[in-house]
Amino acid sequence: VCAAADGTVYTVYKDDLYGTTVVIRHDNGYTTTYSSLDKTLNVGPGDIVVLGQVIGTVGNTALVETALGDHLHFSVACNGQPMDPADFFALG
Repeated sequence: VCAAADGTVYTVYKDDLYGTTVVIRHDNGYTTTYSSLDKTLNVGPGDIVVLGQVIGTVGNTALVETALGDHLHFSVACNGQPMDPADFFALG
């Protein structure tokens, strides 16, 4: 799993429902959240990451999605408001 854009790792935690989670803060109020990652990560809080940098591997740690098998649960928000990830990627 790679960082979707340059940013700083804000937090890394074990979510009760979505498993191992990494949140990266980006410029202009954007955050990307990567959940259901494997427990072994390549980043920690405060790390600066660049677009395409490996942050971890896909896992099956999301309790609410175990039937899906190994996968990534990915989301994007701007100023705390959820948004369509396709719109984030379109920003380039």
